Amino acid sequence: MKRQQLQPEGNYYDKYHTKNKIEQWLMKRFFRTCEAVLDEMEWGKTGLHGIAGKGSVLEAGCGEGEFTKFLYKKYGKSAGMEAFDISRNCVAKAQKKCPGVSFHVGSIYEIPKGRSYDLVVASEVLEHMDDPALAVQSLLNVCQGYLFLTVPNEPLWRILNMARGKYLGRLGNTPGHVQHWNKRSFQKLVLERGG
Repeated sequence: MKRQQLQPEGNYYDKYHTKNKIEQWLMKRFFRTCEAVLDEMEWGKTGLHGIAGKGSVLEAGCGEGEFTKFLYKKYGKSAGMEAFDISRNCVAKAQKKCPGVSFHVGSIYEIPKGRSYDLVVASEVLEHMDDPALAVQSLLNVCQGYLFLTVPNEPLWRILNMARGKYLGRLGNTPGHVQHWNKRSFQKLVLERGG
């Protein structure tokens, strides 16, 4: 079944290259937190840290490749890394940033079965999905090790958007965000799917 394409062209706002000092600090903190969480995982079992070159990474919804670049610096040279996005335009941009990654155009709802990955990543993707539970299940279907997901923490991101004077008529909701979670509700979504 084909799913509605809610935001086909990546980030509505380029938070990765912002000039705003507060947003720069938040993005640095985001990447440091992601680094720390990934470092805590037991990669020796899958080979990403231990047996060099034996692990595999899949990034779903890679957008323009900013998080892909982060993952590739961390794992891509020693692990087989693949990434995809529903937008052909975004995939083209991501390929330029990470030529060592195998990219394709595809939907998170229709990840081909038959392959499995030691690390499956969807960073800042699920808030754009009309059916995030089905998206998480699709990711779990190809995950043989770790599933790494990030989403904006609500209502914090809405408050921050409003503080910078953006999306006031939408109460700070970034265009394209159709799902909203806090820590508890996001954990519930993932755990209900068996993650």
